[in-house]
Amino acid sequence: MMKRLVPHALLAAAVLASPAAAQSSDFEGHWANPKHSTIVNVSRCDGDYYCAVVLKASAKAQANARKGGTMHFIGTQILRVHSAGDGMFKGTAFDPESNMRVSATVKVLGPGEMEIKGCALLGLVCQAQRWTKVS
Repeated sequence: MMKRLVPHALLAAAVLASPAAAQSSDFEGHWANPKHSTIVNVSRCDGDYYCAVVLKASAKAQANARKGGTMHFIGTQILRVHSAGDGMFKGTAFDPESNMRVSATVKVLGPGEMEIKGCALLGLVCQAQRWTKVS
């Protein structure tokens, strides 16, 4: 029995110590947009995906979301991505002001900073933001 547990324990330790696991743990947590008007929680969802759900939003951010058609901004999933390796994540982002889902790339720049880039119209129109970790 002990012989069978040791390889599994070593495998688990290797996975947890791997760069991909470290990047994932750097990615998970609470993040603020550049204006600190929106706070999201990034956590695993749907298997290998990570989702960002709005936890807090200023009155102005909520009003802008309502103008775009998102009546209940708090609780809205605004990002769904999967690991693409090397601190990169790819998937979709939701822009509440335009009520559109766009392709998204996230790059974890360090333990407390990430860049989210969303592109629409087949990549012709792109916008990037740097978010900071708040917990």
